[in-house]
Amino acid sequence: MKRAGRVAGVLLPLVLGLSARAQAPDAGAPDAGVQAAPRFAWPRLQVLAHVESSDIVEAGGIPVALRAVHVKEHIRDLVQRFADAFRDGGLYVPPGKEQAQYANNAVMLTALDPSRRITYTVVMMPQQDGTTTLYLGEANHALARPPEAAGDFAPLPPQAHGVLRVNAEGSRTLTFQVPLTGPQVEAFYADALGRAGWKRGDEPGLYSRPGAELRLTHQPGKDGQRGVVLIHQSRAR
Repeated sequence: MKRAGRVAGVLLPLVLGLSARAQAPDAGAPDAGVQAAPRFAWPRLQVLAHVESSDIVEAGGIPVALRAVHVKEHIRDLVQRFADAFRDGGLYVPPGKEQAQYANNAVMLTALDPSRRITYTVVMMPQQDGTTTLYLGEANHALARPPEAAGDFAPLPPQAHGVLRVNAEGSRTLTFQVPLTGPQVEAFYADALGRAGWKRGDEPGLYSRPGAELRLTHQPGKDGQRGVVLIHQSRAR
């Protein structure tokens, strides 16, 4: 079974970093003597396999519980099922135009428990055989703390913005936007990482040094920006 750190490296930068900023009407403090609604529970599904082990990671100072499962249900049945489950559970579901978009025919849905300040996110990725891979995340904003920039495993280009830091067992992730071209991003890191003792690997964007591996990926975004993801993983010597 793969470790959940890999889910964090792929899912959090692209999805939970966006949903972590989801907004909802302030529910205010609960009235004394009023019993809080039960905590939301994910709907029961026909699970074929657990793709990753469960884990708690930290994204932008927010602790997030992550897991991924492969289920029998088709994505067309799951979208409404999760929407209904969120609403039946008393969660605030932002309108469709406020829901983040996801590529590769995947669907993402986010909801918020305003009293507990917990964001729930599900990403549904259809498979060719009609089954679906689900990525489930719970971000606890009530336990958020300021993210620390000190100790980053790699430097950021001077114009980097929208930085998200994710810490998981055995891995750390940096994601950000920058107004650079692909070759400019690669040139910046070839120089910066080379001076820090990293060696280029056989695969594009792969660097290594004793006890660690670093992977660089990037893709074009809007308005001349480029989305960059850096994943640092510890390796046995």
